[in-house]
Amino acid sequence: MPFSCRPLLVALAAFTAFSASAEPDARAIEATLTPLGISAASITPSPIQGMNEVVTERGIIYMSDDGQYFMAGNLYHSVKGEPVNLTEQKMATINKGKLKGMEDEMIVYPAKDEKYVVTVFTDTSCGYCRKLHSEMQAYNDAGITIRYLAFPRGGERSQNFGEMSAIWAAKDPLKAMDAAKKGTLDIDNSPHNDALVMKHYQLGVAMGVTGTPALVLEDGTMLPGYQPASRLLQFLNSRS
Repeated sequence: MPFSCRPLLVALAAFTAFSASAEPDARAIEATLTPLGISAASITPSPIQGMNEVVTERGIIYMSDDGQYFMAGNLYHSVKGEPVNLTEQKMATINKGKLKGMEDEMIVYPAKDEKYVVTVFTDTSCGYCRKLHSEMQAYNDAGITIRYLAFPRGGERSQNFGEMSAIWAAKDPLKAMDAAKKGTLDIDNSPHNDALVMKHYQLGVAMGVTGTPALVLEDGTMLPGYQPASRLLQFLNSRS
């Protein structure tokens, strides 16, 4: 079930229409999620009384104590008139943890004078992914190291799944990636690593990737879509 990205504020009034129980009913919440093919990794109270933050393999859902009401979207907190995206902050922490220990599975284009590291979920058939890759030198010159994880957008059904599987199984993955981005990779007699590509794809889904390229910063914050090197560097500098 794809979650809606509608603002959470639209439906907050619904939570005043019922009496919240003192504690979340984990069984009731799980009973609501199970038919949807979703399971809860954690259930904790949200800042809003009677509503809980439920972390799932498809992101964060907000659910009532009795599990009868739920919604997906971003929860904001107004701090001195400025909206703070609490959902994004929590997902960034989760995403950072998920990427730990995966460095050996990434295809890395290191910057000589590294200032920042950005992990990119990429698809070799994606036009903007190819554009990003064609400008790799600009990212590296800006001090940005790019690390690739595989995200064939259609999963195993992707027409280029075999191509991406061959890249991650290649003796020289960087050379294979360069060729694939140019559309010249020959995969007929190449080894494949389907399991690893599916692992990356499932990780991306769990982290909320819905399209490519998806850029993940060192703190786990995700930036959807292509960003030219100059704009990305400006953004990273502003956060520093």
